[in-house]
Amino acid sequence: MTRLQANEITLSYGGPEAVIQDLTLKIPDGAVTAIIGPNGCGKSTLLRALGRLMAPQRGAVLLDGHAIHRQSTKEVARQLGLLPQQPTAPDAITVEDLVRRGRYPHQSLLQPMSREDRAAVERALEVTGMTDLRRYPVDELSGGQRQRAWIAMALAQETPLLLLDEPTTYLDIAHQQEILSLLRRLNRTEGRTIVMVLHDVNAAAQVSDHVVAMRDGGIVAEGPPERVLTPEMMETVFGIACDIVFVPETNRLVSMPRSSAALTAEPLPAPPIGRLRCDRLCCGYGQRCIVDQARLTIPAGRMTAIVGPNASGKSTLLRTFARLLKPMSGTALLDDRSVVTWSHRKFAQRVALLSQDAAVPDGVTVEDLVAVGRYPYQRWYRQWSHDDQKAVDEALAATGVEHLRWKPVDAISGGQRQRAWLAMALAQQTKVLLLDEPTTFLDIAHQVEMLDLVWTLNRREGRTIVMVMHDLSQACRYADHIVVMKNGQIVATGAPATVLTPELVRDVFGVESSVVEDPMTGRPLIIPEQAVADDPTVAQHGGAVAASQRSV
Repeated sequence: MTRLQANEITLSYGGPEAVIQDLTLKIPDGAVTAIIGPNGCGKSTLLRALGRLMAPQRGAVLLDGHAIHRQSTKEVARQLGLLPQQPTAPDAITVEDLVRRGRYPHQSLLQPMSREDRAAVERALEVTGMTDLRRYPVDELSGGQRQRAWIAMALAQETPLLLLDEPTTYLDIAHQQEILSLLRRLNRTEGRTIVMVLHDVNAAAQVSDHVVAMRDGGIVAEGPPERVLTPEMMETVFGIACDIVFVPETNRLVSMPRSSAALTAEPLPAPPIGRLRCDRLCCGYGQRCIVDQARLTIPAGRMTAIVGPNASGKSTLLRTFARLLKPMSGTALLDDRSVVTWSHRKFAQRVALLSQDAAVPDGVTVEDLVAVGRYPYQRWYRQWSHDDQKAVDEALAATGVEHLRWKPVDAISGGQRQRAWLAMALAQQTKVLLLDEPTTFLDIAHQVEMLDLVWTLNRREGRTIVMVMHDLSQACRYADHIVVMKNGQIVATGAPATVLTPELVRDVFGVESSVVEDPMTGRPLIIPEQAVADDPTVAQHGGAVAASQRSV
């Protein structure tokens, strides 16, 4: 009998429209199941229902044959652990205290931590690489470190079923491979049933035994990855054609979505404004210096990608250029003028930022959020104008969220929310656009749409685009200029083909990789080697997927 299943469930968020309608799904016991699909198709909603965070309007979620919502919270939590997409930690809580919360279901009221509890916490910290950060406040960590802290909490729960919503979000390629390897090992050695929502179809092909492909609130295909993850099904599910690239060194096939932009077009001549530069810059949080003695020039009118491991200082550098952090020493300059000397209004008319951890008050609609991008142009004597409304409408249309304009931001999917934030930055109509992980939570089609959009803005209007990115292949495909960071230092800059070599990837990220040619642009594609292939069962699984897809 399947331990966890959904039986003809219908789910909604209180409105008249159902997100999921009459869906039935049986989760295979002792297997790794990946749920894939475009933004807004209901993946996270389904996972929340399976994890007892949402009650179906019709039908039932069954755990061990009984309706999960009729079982006690503690009883369910001893059997099922859940990592949601955007968890929120209490202010100032440390990593260790957060991980300890995973032991609550195993404790009685006022019961102190037992030896078993402490051992589980230590194991979770160790396997996620968070032992050295155990005393740090979670809100002072990088996005990738924070994600690993939450994964550690879920692992400390030590449940036979584990549900994870985008577990590799914010992680660099090394930690992505480590987490995927860990989850696969938990499945293979301990028999845990693991269900993951993934936007990365290559990760799904790498680690899953069973793939569930969703679209428009329903399941369009499910089965072994070699049957589901085909070019034809990718186009059916995501609405985008994919090239399949074979990597002989790892016996893997990698899906690369095709761009609709002419990515071989040269940039416009460098404009006279929009140049960012820093000299001997030290910046960080409190008294802790994250970026140390950085010297860097961002080319005006070009697309620049900043890459590097988690906690290397990428977002810190971007936030300093955006004036969210004040330099401890040295200078950060916009057009040869210190960023701290600009007035707030003048600076906001020149530089827009899409932050990594943007938050919005409850009840704010998508259009209201995008309209915030026009505030730098408002005066007490000049309120909302036709030009302001036109800028908002164009930004909504360009990011594909026009149909969501009246919906509350907290009622849309993570990917839709990310596009709404980008629309706000576009409505600001600045010459410089700073994007911190702009493709986070986006499916492959919307990742391409977003990157095509900012690439087109650069090529047509000469805007200076600076992006913090974890996907090295996307960085190579879209960027004219690459900046590589490690441990707060800038270790390399230049064109993608000359900078991102297997040797540099090994030295900076600690991962062996293969370099193949992008079939669209001829630029390099960086393919990290399959860390989980040390497990012979996984290596055989990956080879089977590759052989099947190669025959297709």
